[in-house]
Amino acid sequence: MLSTSPGSAATDPDVTFTGGNRAYEDGRFEDANQVYRSLISEGDVSEELFLNLGNVSYRLNQPGEAALWYRRAIVLNPRFAEARQNLRVIKGKTGYHEFELKGVDAWLARLSPGELIAILSASLWIALLIIAASLVFRRLRDWRPLLYITGGLSLAVAIASAWGLNRQRTQLDAEDLAIVTANDAAALTGPEPDAEKVVDLPPGSELQILQPSGPWTYVAIPPELRGWVRSESIAPVIWYGPHAVPRADPGLVKTDQ
Repeated sequence: MLSTSPGSAATDPDVTFTGGNRAYEDGRFEDANQVYRSLISEGDVSEELFLNLGNVSYRLNQPGEAALWYRRAIVLNPRFAEARQNLRVIKGKTGYHEFELKGVDAWLARLSPGELIAILSASLWIALLIIAASLVFRRLRDWRPLLYITGGLSLAVAIASAWGLNRQRTQLDAEDLAIVTANDAAALTGPEPDAEKVVDLPPGSELQILQPSGPWTYVAIPPELRGWVRSESIAPVIWYGPHAVPRADPGLVKTDQ
């Protein structure tokens, strides 16, 4: 059974969000879907809203769309347990392809860039203050060895945080990550409908966008395959940025008319 969030949208959209939840609980999934998307069209972005959009998409037999919204919720909160649990439900149903993260990469995937930046800033300030205090205040002279050790450890944490940020951007960058939303997608050897099939792409599969090309997109497929997919069959996890225009949910990316 899919996990739902007890949370609500931030301020003014509370009543609308609650109405969407009520429609979902009553089994009116199309109505709930429209309500949630109306909130997004107004610029509301939250992990709870993305989670509930995933849930209603799943109920509408759109497992790929559901996986997309769960992934987007995880972008906002990398340790969002409900979204990760629901992704496992979809994985069990469709057997989608995913990039497996191991070791330090799996650990970094549960930290947001903002958290790493905060750790980096705090540890740098601590190191600088400790070193400065040990040099300026004579009464701390006897404590200098301990202060230097503490300052060195803080500096090491700062260096590790900076490395983690760089690792996220190079190994775990969600900017190029896309999700297969269609129920009948496949990767082909070329950007033509009659090209040879490389592999079927179950809904919810993760892909790395390598080269967008109009109606077709060249992608990397886990573990080590590549192929062309119809652009309409996938959607970027990041709802802003280079891959979000023009292929993104209209409510998430507003374009000039």
